[in-house]
Amino acid sequence: MPMPGEISPALRGLQYVIFPDSRFAQIWDFVMIFVICYYALYVPFHLGISGGYLSHISIAWLAFNLFVNFIFFVDTFLAFFRAYRDEKGYLICSLAKIRKNYIRSGWFFMNLLACIPGTGISHAMSIEIDTSDLDAQLGNSAVTAFFIFEVFKLLRLARFGKLVNQSSIITRLWENINVETALALKFMFLIALIAHWIACLWGLIAFIQAKSFGDSLATTVNWIGNWYNASYVEGGLNPVGWENYLERYWLCLFWAIQSITSIGYGNIVPVTTAEFAYANFLMLACGVFWAYIIGALVEAVTSMGSLSKEYFSKMDEANQMVKDFTLKKLPTSVTGSVVEDVKVSKRVRRFITEQRDRATTKTMESQSSESLADKYPTLCILSQELQKVCALHLVHSLIETVPYLSSKYLSPEEQAKIALKSYQLEFAAGETFREHSEHGRGILIFRHGFGFTTRNINSTEHYRRKGLRDHPVDVDEVLVDDEFHSDKQLLYHFAGFTKVFFIPRSVIMDVLGTNERAWKECARWRYFIAAFILCSLEARKLTSNRV
Repeated sequence: MPMPGEISPALRGLQYVIFPDSRFAQIWDFVMIFVICYYALYVPFHLGISGGYLSHISIAWLAFNLFVNFIFFVDTFLAFFRAYRDEKGYLICSLAKIRKNYIRSGWFFMNLLACIPGTGISHAMSIEIDTSDLDAQLGNSAVTAFFIFEVFKLLRLARFGKLVNQSSIITRLWENINVETALALKFMFLIALIAHWIACLWGLIAFIQAKSFGDSLATTVNWIGNWYNASYVEGGLNPVGWENYLERYWLCLFWAIQSITSIGYGNIVPVTTAEFAYANFLMLACGVFWAYIIGALVEAVTSMGSLSKEYFSKMDEANQMVKDFTLKKLPTSVTGSVVEDVKVSKRVRRFITEQRDRATTKTMESQSSESLADKYPTLCILSQELQKVCALHLVHSLIETVPYLSSKYLSPEEQAKIALKSYQLEFAAGETFREHSEHGRGILIFRHGFGFTTRNINSTEHYRRKGLRDHPVDVDEVLVDDEFHSDKQLLYHFAGFTKVFFIPRSVIMDVLGTNERAWKECARWRYFIAAFILCSLEARKLTSNRV
């Protein structure tokens, strides 16, 4: 245990940890979303359409790519300081654990490969070749080999979904935008991205066969040469030549969109074995992809998933409620809220979104305080015996964590009684809790999230409650009477969206009132300890006032 003035080993380096909800982390993740989108478009274009021509002729373009590559480099090492949530929902903020997890996951090495500036190295190698011939400079096999390093940047796409889901900026946009519009934009982007990749791969096949985007593209056997010799019109679209990268791209994209939509004009056809193989695979894949897009659009418009549908319905209702506010802002002296800097509308939307994200079933909870019967309506139609059995199956492990409520002292019937009269509570970030408005004080068992406790609302002595998933908090103090030094009893502060299992004190005392053994052998000693602590705090307060 650290001496006064010393820093706990678990907290060392905490000032360097970047928390997911921090402003810096949110802005950085938003930047990384754009960087990943840029590379998802640029890398295929760079390899299959321009062949590095843009970076070769434009120093400004090369400098921009090196700058974006530097952002990748910074992000690679920034991850050594990024707090994360484990599979149980705990926020891991120990630097040692963060670094160990990052290296063991393998992402560090993949990110390091993605940091290699293939464009810069290829440019440096190409200008060393003493010739003005672009085929010799850009078509050189060594130069092309370094282009391949750019493909490693696409590995970051695996993180794209996670970045979007945890970005508060994207979430705010999603919360405020019309649902149909958001889904339409999502599918339009997906179709455009797939079409772009198909087009670039189609161009890459021609490049590999011609070993150039220059004049040999028209003289060798490939699909571009075949189209050029059969369909090119003077003054029209010309895909041949390094400098004609945009015209080449439009031709490739035209064929890609034909393939996806199954239209097919027949003027662009495969010629070589590799092209036929790619086209055959693509026809099969595009048939499945197009069917998925149509099916997804129909499902989204007609019958969204129950969780999404319920979420959008709740969000629409919340938006309407916010619009009907007669006053957009009220002083804390009127609301009694301890959260001053966040708009109520934002807190409402954030609560509904987090309720969806943390939902353990396929439907969202209709209220933030519910009993087992509310959460599982099936219990209401079962026999009393089955109700008890099912209730114990649901929360027996939680009740066992409270010493005087464990099966060592209580019968299954008594534990089932506690289970059926307990509640699941939900709290938004910044909320405080001392007692329930209907059920009074009780034991909190954290299921998700964390927070800290103080002795009163103005106290600066915080006791952080982290890593307490499925474990009770302060089981002793709940035994003392409500009026016993009430100003010194614990007050809970929640640092993020939190779910707890709540056992009311009234239910606990009812059971202990009829179970003499549980009270005498366990509960009463914990009662004396809690009472002694509260009396000590009161005595310390009186002593400090005299001084």
